[in-house]
Amino acid sequence: MVNASKVLLSAGEASGDLHAAALLRELRARRPSLSAVGLGGERLRDAGAELTLEYGELALIGFAEAVRRLGEVRRALGTLEAELDSVDAVICVDFSGFNKRLAARAARRGVPVVYYICPKVWVWGAWRAAGIARRCSLMLTIFPFEAPLWRHYGVAARYVGNPILDYLPAPAPPGDPRRVAVLPGSRTNELCGLLPVLDAAARLLRRRRPGLRFVVPSAAEDIRRSTREVLAALPPGSPLEAVDGGFHEEIAACGLALVSSGTASLEVACLGVPQVLVYRVNTLTALFARAFIRLPWVGLPNLVAERTIVPELLQERLTPANLAGTADELLASPGLRAAQRSAGLEVRRRLGGPGAARRAAAAVLELLGRPS
Repeated sequence: MVNASKVLLSAGEASGDLHAAALLRELRARRPSLSAVGLGGERLRDAGAELTLEYGELALIGFAEAVRRLGEVRRALGTLEAELDSVDAVICVDFSGFNKRLAARAARRGVPVVYYICPKVWVWGAWRAAGIARRCSLMLTIFPFEAPLWRHYGVAARYVGNPILDYLPAPAPPGDPRRVAVLPGSRTNELCGLLPVLDAAARLLRRRRPGLRFVVPSAAEDIRRSTREVLAALPPGSPLEAVDGGFHEEIAACGLALVSSGTASLEVACLGVPQVLVYRVNTLTALFARAFIRLPWVGLPNLVAERTIVPELLQERLTPANLAGTADELLASPGLRAAQRSAGLEVRRRLGGPGAARRAAAAVLELLGRPS
């Protein structure tokens, strides 16, 4: 195996940027001479990568959104492909629609591909795993049930733990039920699609419970800017309030969260904060998903728990009235909130302990061999 001195990391959205940055810090702590280029955001740059591209508007939600911007995706792939001859490995972090194509280009050139936070083929259908497995040298999984699936398709796979436990604070006492966290996602089309319905639901809840406060924390400055822009475009009198405090600390202080499906929903569960999970995508994307998804849940807390612990309001079920009603039931019942908190903390225990980035870095360096 080639001795590594330079890697290309590809992280196309905020959560991937966070995890890629943590991985790069661990790699450089063990091999200070290692350099990195690739696709990412401010966190990956701060960790020491020279960004070839910033993910920006590349952060897409689904099939229809990707099709509409296929030219932009192809140009980004071409830009990263130009780096492949100068790197010793490609590390793909989540962002499967884009990264599986980048992995194919790297594999054709004989560049080893490591996938950290692997494509969720257990949602879309295991038949997708074979094609991805052929392109990769190593899969680093963040859920324990994933590694055997990938090994079945002939690729080395190792469970390294879940990276959210590397940075998530310990669960705090139950938060104030008069305070509701609103987490609409990080991508621009998520913000534009979800914030108006979250705002409308918050207005309904405020009428029923005048003392409620709705806070919108952001995990990074670029997300904060985008969120504030969309909030400013809402009708006057919105109860949604952008806050600048620590992301997880703001969430933990709340008695309830209204959360876009994704990593944030898992973080909220592991903090022990009750939630209502929401999601809505383009109609074409939804139809495409329904044709292939075979699991009864979308939300990560439910998938890890293997049962419904968090209510899911998706697509046509996501209306202001439904969301306000579901949230009101939780706010009215300390017992329901306590049960969901307990189930969320059990999800956290299932994920194991911290150290995912450290174990992932050790696996990458083992694959690449000793430095010259």
